[in-house]
Amino acid sequence: MDRVGYEEAQKVSYFQIDGKREMSPAALLASLQEVAVAHADSLGYTLEYLAERQWGWSVVNWHLQMRRLPHHGETIQIQTWCDKCLRFQAERSFYILDAEGNRLLEGASRWIFMDFNRRRPTNIPKDMVESYCERQEPAIADEKFFMPKEAEGELLSAREFTVTRRDTDTNGHANNVKYREWVMDDVPDEIYDGMTLKDVRMVYRKECMRGDTVQVKTYVKDTENGKEVQTFLFEGDKVMAEAATLWQ
Repeated sequence: MDRVGYEEAQKVSYFQIDGKREMSPAALLASLQEVAVAHADSLGYTLEYLAERQWGWSVVNWHLQMRRLPHHGETIQIQTWCDKCLRFQAERSFYILDAEGNRLLEGASRWIFMDFNRRRPTNIPKDMVESYCERQEPAIADEKFFMPKEAEGELLSAREFTVTRRDTDTNGHANNVKYREWVMDDVPDEIYDGMTLKDVRMVYRKECMRGDTVQVKTYVKDTENGKEVQTFLFEGDKVMAEAATLWQ
């Protein structure tokens, strides 16, 4: 790829790592989100610009393919670009590279452009499409953002909690990184500590607000590629989000 929409070097800090001294999955997602915001800022579409117009972006899908997770103290290069815009949807790609230029991650994401006055999607303004959409090849070819429609495997755990102030962002709902934290909390220790995370898929179906009660159900199944942990987050009988993580 000759060029990217935006790239930024980051050093992996202590607060971003887990017990294996690797960047935690939630911290990784937070860094990707931060670089996406920085890309928007560089084009003039700052948080202040969007807030004045009551506009914003809500992520609906993530798919991350990990070759390895960054280590504590390592300097990584995060690259991002928008490869597709269609009406109120945009797709954003990511690469993470190490200091030698080796690729650590390919990432794909799908975002919805929102009118927060009406709490509904709205068409992306033409000038924004022209600024964002570079029509480059996506990081993951032919991405369909597939997710299992129903839980498969053995039920490992079920719990519930209440969403608090610390979970919400500038859009007033729980930030997508918080969903990742909730999901990873219920991955069994023998999988999290004894295996390597290779693939993450998430879909967000319903926003979650402060004071909402969330139920989490986690399942695990054996596949030919490793163990897949599936997590479903509910509010009442409605599925708010689903996640599938593959471990080898």
